[in-house]
Amino acid sequence: MNSVRRLLARMLGRGGAEGPSRPLTQTYETLYESHAKAMPTDEAVGAGNFDLIGRIELDLLLMEGLKPEHTLVDFGCGNGRLAVHAIPALVGGSYIGIDISETFLQGAQHRVRERVPVPPCGVAWMRQTTPRFPLEDNSVDMICAFSVFTHMEHEDSYRYLKEASRVVRAGGRFIFSCLPMNLKGTHDVFLAEASIDLQTRWNRPRNITTSIDFMTEVARLAGWTPLRWYKGDEPNIGRGNGEMRCLGQSSCVLEVTKGST
Repeated sequence: MNSVRRLLARMLGRGGAEGPSRPLTQTYETLYESHAKAMPTDEAVGAGNFDLIGRIELDLLLMEGLKPEHTLVDFGCGNGRLAVHAIPALVGGSYIGIDISETFLQGAQHRVRERVPVPPCGVAWMRQTTPRFPLEDNSVDMICAFSVFTHMEHEDSYRYLKEASRVVRAGGRFIFSCLPMNLKGTHDVFLAEASIDLQTRWNRPRNITTSIDFMTEVARLAGWTPLRWYKGDEPNIGRGNGEMRCLGQSSCVLEVTKGST
């Protein structure tokens, strides 16, 4: 234990509690704003059929207990891939789209106005640039973060998860997707990232690979109870109509138990 403390002291001595001695070229905020401005409107961070993925994401939320009267937070809502499907399903509930990019938020609002001109639920949009959710304690039934932790350092994923446990009601859910190394194609993603020098990697959104065991422990550390995983390359998401689809990224379902942290 003393050796660990000495190592940490040396690390902090080089970089300090505020971060490394040489600051990164760009922050998450700058990276994603630049990315949002450069990409076509029918795309988001990630790959795959834009509209179909939004429908699969909603199917997963419904399978995990999303009700019409619930308040859903779409953390990392992008330009509305899930929003146009989730908002019509929340009859009498609330949808809150949160993103770090103002350009993405504007795109999402435009897409929703076109696709859902008369929303059956309350709709709000929030720009969030820190791990602090601009929401009241115990005010949300479910938070989803699709293709968010796939582009975020593990330590920051932990910070957002820990903060999210404050705003989710007892028994509420947090559902996130990620790229574990047992998922088909993830080794290629890792090797592609490894082939790029540090400076270049941090001048565009990162592609973060991980493992199920690691993200499970991160979630537990943040105060959540992991319930189950949906492997991203298996057809395991659907609403009982006989057609099951895969999301592409693996998804983890967490439940918050108040008083356990």
